[in-house]
Amino acid sequence: MSARQIITAALCAATLSAPLFAAKKPAPVTIEEVVKKVQETQKKTNTLQAEFRQEKELALLAKPEVSTGTFVYSKPNSVLWNYDSPKRVTVLISKGILTTYYPDLNKAESVDVKRFEDRIFKYMGATGAIDDLARYFDFTFTDNAANPSYVLDLTPKSKVVARRVRRIKISIDKQSFLTDRIEYVEGDGDTTRYEFKNIRINQPIEQSRFTLNLPPTVRVEQMNLQ
Repeated sequence: MSARQIITAALCAATLSAPLFAAKKPAPVTIEEVVKKVQETQKKTNTLQAEFRQEKELALLAKPEVSTGTFVYSKPNSVLWNYDSPKRVTVLISKGILTTYYPDLNKAESVDVKRFEDRIFKYMGATGAIDDLARYFDFTFTDNAANPSYVLDLTPKSKVVARRVRRIKISIDKQSFLTDRIEYVEGDGDTTRYEFKNIRINQPIEQSRFTLNLPPTVRVEQMNLQ
């Protein structure tokens, strides 16, 4: 997994998985109301923990590649992905450094992402994320009575954007108002799907979880974003 792919995953999955709290008023039924609820709730989300299932369909793979693990986010700028299966991988963003640790290979990769931090964490906890997406994507909102989720379907407004991203699809559970599924289709057709469950919001998280204590024998390679 390249550093750019990891940042893409952070943008399209971890960030957009920020939940919507259960509403006390009647459920929103328009895209404007749903987006407003997203913006309000992201402001209130200080920590987020969840289990995830990632499925990737790549042109070079005969069948989808499925990974599972846990995700932890703490405002303002700490993210931890732990891939448990089929291969162990830890991805940490902390203090502007993205570290990917492969324990079975006894190696790690480190890349400075400070210049991307504003973009990454604006998507994680600020209202500007939706506004930014609206600049580049058309939104289609679906409220199908047979579907337990609202669906936001984002398609590029320009061919320039479409060369990188063909589609982003976000599903929001109607009962819990949690964003529980995301699908991201890249320009070449490769597809990544995320499903989140057991989501916990604003529970205390020890900041020590965002410190990666690598064994002294681990090789750390300094990477550059391509």
